[in-house]
This record gives sequence, C-alpha cells and structure tokens, in this order.
Amino acid sequence: MIEFPRRGHVYWVRVPDEPEGKKRPALVVSSDVRNRLATDVIVVPISSVLREAPTHVRLRAREAGLPKSSMAKCEQITTLRRDRLSTKSLGGTLSASRMVQVEKAVLRAIGVPVI
Repeated sequence: MIEFPRRGHVYWVRVPDEPEGKKRPALVVSSDVRNRLATDVIVVPISSVLREAPTHVRLRAREAGLPKSSMAKCEQITTLRRDRLSTKSLGGTLSASRMVQVEKAVLRAIGVPVI
C-alpha cells in the first residue's frame, strides 16, 4: 500500500523559493481523501522564529514530532507537489484543538471574520 501525506501531520518539505537543499517543517491541512488522490497537498509552513501574529499558531516542542517550539505561519498556506514532502511524518497527528486553531488562523489570513 502506497503511503500518502496525512492531514494534521508535520513533514519536512522542500519549498520552491527556498535555497536548494533547505528543508523546513510544514503541516498538511488538506483532507486525506484529497491527499490520497491528488499529486499535490496543501500545507502551512512552520518556522522556529516565534513571532506572535493573528495568523500564527504556536506549536510546542515535540508536538507532532517537532524538534523545537515553532509557529505555524497560516498566512503562507501553499500547495506543494507530494514529491516535495519527506516520505514519513515527523511524528503523530496534531491534536484536534490545535487543528481548529490552525483552521481559524487560515480563515483570518484570507479575510474571513473569526471569533
């Protein structure tokens, strides 16, 4: 059975605009059905630079396998080809409550009012 990227998991990715060879973690936010059928996935890049912003979600060290405390930068949501992701996730699934925070931050980033 061929593995596919899973929603709520963090993977090392190669971002096209980054210097060659540089990898960064990214959270998969597209649905598992889409991830299984499409050749690309929707991700939110993660940075270890901890700048607070309405569109950032703080993630603790070891959460979903992250090596250190980080920020999901939801205003930078993007689509990447599946071959730009590592074959295995860093760890387990992000909690449902943390995924809700990410979803709200993505909505804020595109101008949808969120409570």
